[in-house]
Amino acid sequence: MTTDSPPRSIQVDAELHRGMVGDAVLYALTRPLAVIAYTALLAALIVNIVVLTITGGAGGARAVTLSWMPVAIVALMVASIMFTRASVRRAITTAMPSGTTVSVQVKEKSIQLIAERGVSDMPYTTFTAVRVGKNAALLRLRGESVVTAVPRALLSDEDIALIRSRI
Repeated sequence: MTTDSPPRSIQVDAELHRGMVGDAVLYALTRPLAVIAYTALLAALIVNIVVLTITGGAGGARAVTLSWMPVAIVALMVASIMFTRASVRRAITTAMPSGTTVSVQVKEKSIQLIAERGVSDMPYTTFTAVRVGKNAALLRLRGESVVTAVPRALLSDEDIALIRSRI
């Protein structure tokens, strides 16, 4: 797509939602703060297992409490991933409901996203980075951890190159 060319459109369906949600969840779980948080939880799990192994013969309330900690840590990690996925799914399906048509127009100074809920004409200065997955291009807003998801099928390699050069 050349700059200021007619918008490209796609029909939103469950498969597109799944793909975009997958790309966005992967992005959310691999951000630096998320990696640090999951690394800290994993370290706590390992330390707890080591302590349980060392104090395995010790009885009492402390041993019972320690034995529940690995379960709690794993449950916290799983719940965090599930809540992230649910939040991402809700955001994407709200912005682009299944059965609707979404269009994108890459312009010289902005990218325009046209959906059932309205038109967003977003200058490239609004964004700090772009991450392109298999099903979604994720544009991170300046000063936020929030991203705007655009169906990857609507963007050519030239569009991606233009967006990257403008951000």
